[in-house]
Amino acid sequence: MTPTSRIPTFLAPFVRLALLGVACLSGQVALAQSALQVTPPQQAPFAWEHLSWQAPPSAQLTFNVQGKAKGFSYSANAQLHWQYQDGRYEAMQEVRMPLLGGRRQSSVGSVGPHGLQPEVFMDRTRKEYSVSFDRTAGQIVFSRGGSSPWQAGTQDRLSVFFQLAGMIAAQPERYPQGTRVVVQAASNRSVKPWTFVVQTQEQLSLPAGSIAALKLQHLDADTTDKDGTQAQSALWLAPRLGYLPVRIRMQDSAQDLVDLQLQTLPPQ
Repeated sequence: MTPTSRIPTFLAPFVRLALLGVACLSGQVALAQSALQVTPPQQAPFAWEHLSWQAPPSAQLTFNVQGKAKGFSYSANAQLHWQYQDGRYEAMQEVRMPLLGGRRQSSVGSVGPHGLQPEVFMDRTRKEYSVSFDRTAGQIVFSRGGSSPWQAGTQDRLSVFFQLAGMIAAQPERYPQGTRVVVQAASNRSVKPWTFVVQTQEQLSLPAGSIAALKLQHLDADTTDKDGTQAQSALWLAPRLGYLPVRIRMQDSAQDLVDLQLQTLPPQ
């Protein structure tokens, strides 16, 4: 999955466009160092330090999984664990695929007024890799070698889902259709921008039942097919569940994709 964004709103009708132009110009300089940027349609962009965040309720979610790996279709189950308590969070996602093994990702860290601040991200398939977020040193260090500069707002490939959920839960009116959210997200080898575009609310027919969920399209320049078609990855967040994810579709190509759909509703 990939990201770019920005800050506040304007008043006077006749000077709105002029003010917006000035704000965008200066905003590009001011936001250049931000790892998370939001650009609502026809409004000034805002960044990490201007975010509000509200923790989604702790939950253990079970998903049905349909996927393809190198063209081979499979069915599986997945667990998504989320816990928030006393200014700390833990997240874990595990998918077990018959014949193909499984994958387990976890993220732990602290929570501030603007959202999640990951400390350690673990990614295990046949091998296990870790990513350490060292805010004091200003570095993100990869166990497989190398490092990247740390910036406030940087997420990992798992925490990003809950960061988005908490942002929208806190102030859904700030994320109308067409809003672009760009966030730097760490995998087990690098940090890259992930871009999400807020779509409309959809009524999903899931194994757990009919659920209304807000769709966020994930745009990834790195996952483009040979014919130039961009992979169709997306995330659906359910307002009735505190904007927890109820469907996650990740597609690397026509031959590699995974679609997680909520199997059962969590206890209320």
